[in-house]
Amino acid sequence: MEEKKSFLRSAKTVSLCTLLSRVLGLARDVICASFFGTSLAWDAFVIAFKIPNLFRRLFGEGALSAAFIPVFTEYLETKGKKDAWELVNVIGTLLFIILGGMIILAEVSFSIIPTVFSINQKWELVLNLLMVTFPYVLFICMVAFAMAILNSLKHFLMPALAPVALNICWIAGVFLLTPMFGGTLDKKIFAIAIAILIGGVIQLAIQLPVLKNKGIIYKPSLNFSHPGVKRIFALMLPIIFGLAAVQINVLMDSFIAIAFARPPGGAEDFFIAGMAIPYPLETGAASVLYYGDRLVQFPLGVFGIAMATAVFPFFSTHAARKDWTNFTETFNQAIRVVLFIGIPASVGLILLRTPLVELFYERNAFTAESTYRTATVIFFYALGVWAYSASHVIIRAFYSMQDTLTPVKVGAGMVGLNLILNLTLIWFLREGGLALATAISATVQVMILFAILQRKLNITGVRHIFTSTLKTLIAAFVMCVTCWLTMKMLPIGNGELMTKFIRLFVPLVVALITFFTASLLLKSEELKYLYTAILKRKQ
Repeated sequence: MEEKKSFLRSAKTVSLCTLLSRVLGLARDVICASFFGTSLAWDAFVIAFKIPNLFRRLFGEGALSAAFIPVFTEYLETKGKKDAWELVNVIGTLLFIILGGMIILAEVSFSIIPTVFSINQKWELVLNLLMVTFPYVLFICMVAFAMAILNSLKHFLMPALAPVALNICWIAGVFLLTPMFGGTLDKKIFAIAIAILIGGVIQLAIQLPVLKNKGIIYKPSLNFSHPGVKRIFALMLPIIFGLAAVQINVLMDSFIAIAFARPPGGAEDFFIAGMAIPYPLETGAASVLYYGDRLVQFPLGVFGIAMATAVFPFFSTHAARKDWTNFTETFNQAIRVVLFIGIPASVGLILLRTPLVELFYERNAFTAESTYRTATVIFFYALGVWAYSASHVIIRAFYSMQDTLTPVKVGAGMVGLNLILNLTLIWFLREGGLALATAISATVQVMILFAILQRKLNITGVRHIFTSTLKTLIAAFVMCVTCWLTMKMLPIGNGELMTKFIRLFVPLVVALITFFTASLLLKSEELKYLYTAILKRKQ
């Protein structure tokens, strides 16, 4: 029980820091929506920012962290700090060399492509922005490496605070740098790209003192034959392939959103094999996907990812000790708590999607049409919030057992499913189809992975998970009804800030009170766990 409280307290630390980061992230998105709206400039920026993030997932917090934490934890448990610190030095050196070479190659490519191929304005803007944002890969991947080390040592505070630096730099860039970059949005957007690069440097800088305090002072090491390195890279390769599939899928959403969008003032149709086909999307599709995803990521990041981050080292420790009884118990507890939060979050986002967008985004360049399109995207994304949250925990359970191949196989299958759904649904639901494809793929992935893990470990307590989830669904249904009735009794939006505030937060408060009251009456164990392990001070 004490260990359960320990990882839940760790989740609390990560959640609170992530909450601060998400609040600042929301503030930056509110500001950027006001400045750039759903313009072509923001569409191009979304692509230019997602590509460095793809490599961050591959070589940073995704593949490297998932492969590094179990091996590093095992070294700490069985070989001692000296060998573990040497492993850190070798991996850090390799990471720097690989990323540095990749950045040089990318920068050369971005400068050559426009001279070799004939590209239109929107793709030229994407390439120019990428030349600024791509070096961010080096800094953010080294940050992710530092975070993996500290999380393995059960230190969660500074890694969780690191993203705050990026958001502060981003916001400062909007106000301080955009006036220096000309009068058009296509020029002002470069200020944001530069601010992101500065944010990467600062995020890395604030990790270093904590590492030093833990006794880790980086010293370049060329001992690439280190046995730990071989094990980590053996684990990384399938994760990279799996994450590459998933991240390329995410990136393809944005590419499809731009490629299938009618250019401003351009032709209504595009041609394939001499056939004129109407564009299914409008300019701004990539932007509304970004804004919708950011609001959906708020509850996911604050709790879903925080729980997965906090529980991963405990999974790894149990796996290293071959303690499958406690491993299963920890897994069941984490899943039940994640669903307890994720299901009502899905319901709440669906119900409050329009008031959310109206309050936070709708002003200046962000029009009523932008609000409608973004709210539609949120509706479809929100259908999968519970699945996004659960998938982070389940995948880390596989990684902690050093089984990286199973999530890869399942993820690769989801790539095909998602792409087929994308190219099918955009003709009926526009950009909402891209969001729905993501939600469906995530749901199918969770169900398959859970079934495989249950069979692999012969997990007991599945009935308990089912009972807990049923109680959560009942409480969420009661919440849904009271929230909907409350919204019907409130005044219709008139554009005033106070009215927007009331239309969002009054139903939200009623929904939260209703859900937790219903959960209390249903004697939900997850509510008790959250209270005793997170809210109640340790006696």
